[in-house]
Amino acid sequence: MNLGNALAGLGSVQAAQECYHHAIELQPDLLPAHLNLGALLLALGDLPAAESTYRKALEIAPESASAWTGLGCALDTRSDEAEVAFRKSLAFAPGHNGTVARLAQWLREHGRARAALEELRLAVGANPDDALLLRTLGEIHAGIGEYADACASYRRILQTSLHDWDAWSNLLWTLNFMPEANAVQILAEHRKYATLVERGLETASVVNRPERKRLKIGYMSADFRSHSVSCFIEPLLRHHDRGRFEVHCFYNYASSDAVTQRLYELAEHWHVIAGMTDADVAKRIRDNGIDILVDLAGHTAHNRLGTFARKPAPLQFTWLGYLCTTGLRAVDYRLCDAHTDPPGQAELWQVETPLRLPDSQWCYRPQVGLPPPSPLPRLANGYWTFGSFNQESKLNETALRSWAKVLLAVPGSRLRVIGVTCDLVEERIRCVLNEQGIDSERIDIVGRLPIEKYLAEFGEVDIALDTFPYNGATTTCDAMLMGVPVATVAGDRAIARSGVSLLMTVGLANWIAPTPEALVNTVCTQLRDTQRLVDLRQNLPKRMRASALMDGAAFAKNVEKAFENAWHRT
Repeated sequence: MNLGNALAGLGSVQAAQECYHHAIELQPDLLPAHLNLGALLLALGDLPAAESTYRKALEIAPESASAWTGLGCALDTRSDEAEVAFRKSLAFAPGHNGTVARLAQWLREHGRARAALEELRLAVGANPDDALLLRTLGEIHAGIGEYADACASYRRILQTSLHDWDAWSNLLWTLNFMPEANAVQILAEHRKYATLVERGLETASVVNRPERKRLKIGYMSADFRSHSVSCFIEPLLRHHDRGRFEVHCFYNYASSDAVTQRLYELAEHWHVIAGMTDADVAKRIRDNGIDILVDLAGHTAHNRLGTFARKPAPLQFTWLGYLCTTGLRAVDYRLCDAHTDPPGQAELWQVETPLRLPDSQWCYRPQVGLPPPSPLPRLANGYWTFGSFNQESKLNETALRSWAKVLLAVPGSRLRVIGVTCDLVEERIRCVLNEQGIDSERIDIVGRLPIEKYLAEFGEVDIALDTFPYNGATTTCDAMLMGVPVATVAGDRAIARSGVSLLMTVGLANWIAPTPEALVNTVCTQLRDTQRLVDLRQNLPKRMRASALMDGAAFAKNVEKAFENAWHRT
């Protein structure tokens, strides 16, 4: 069993599993072996095997709080059983912070954010400095659009644990959602983080770079799986010129899926780095002689910015998953475009040098086949229907008030908000819109949907409304491929201008409002010509597919040229 623990710590999960199984064969009632095996299976995403393992553990020790917690995690999709398991664990180990955090996460995922927050507030009251509880509290607040409360939780962690890098990343990520924050303030916070993480850190000093026929490119992400990032990285991996570039992918996630397998087949070299230390990952990058290392995560979940801070590659980029600065001086460039990062302005938003691609920083490949567009719903309904398809964490009160003004300006219009799973978010949407004079009868709120039903929802919507300041990307691409134009607001920083980039690339500049106040006029202007919208409904998918947003070969050439130019300048 101890050998299994050591192997698991080293990332040798298959060998660790074999050791745990052998230990259990030698001593079937060895509870720690069952618990450790269950935890390993959970990390790998093998929920059925984890469930079976924890049930065996409970046969040995029916009052094991750890086994009940593990079972709850393995039963995550079963509403009643999972909650029962977590609460049984707390009955045997009252106030166990890890279990409280798990229960709260489960409650939030099942739409019960109010109950989740109540559980956490009670636990934090008894353990005011517990980082796990505070982090979970912050994540739930951020996930339902309560940004100030989320930031307060993260800052509370940093008061006692200034070098908690997860808390820093969570804080920095959340700042991007806040309408009241500006690019200069956000940059200042990123610089504070970078000063701490880079202090006393030894970085590699690259003096001589070997001349070779092919540049070695390394892409690092935890999102090489069923995730929006994979929709944008796949075209590049698929079209890289293998005569000039040797492609390495560094995957920082414990489990995989069908998308992972597809991306794995597109990479020449695949490195699983989940569980490894930043120093060990940096060593592997150096050992592989990576010339250009590309971060695809920024300050999103499971990032490895601690590796980038060590400068393991001569040239380092950030791109795609986080349209903001990393704050790190060790990251040389941000791949972007002139729409997200206007020349003369964006240089003030970031530590990195913005390296603008000629068309767009986006190239999209949907993970599933999309059906043809449906007729404009207005023709059958007799009224206009607006829709929101972005994550509920982006639905702040500023955007909702702006949308309410659009609804007031278009008599009889309706709003469909797709993907709302949280009780408190639904209440906020209705409350804010009601306060602005929009009756609840004009608001349809739809929960999380499987991909087929999600795509069908575009057939119910005439116009999509983009969230701001945190714009959509995947949902905007999906909308246009389904014939639904998107109205966006041009913001003051890159993450608030991704909609501008996407719409400009397909020739929809007249759907971009320069300010939130101008959104009403922008939308109403488009609604004056119904026939033009009927035609756009049918033509927009063709325009999207013919644009730079879906030309993987051209996009790969642009990125490769950017890499080579930067390499020769360095």
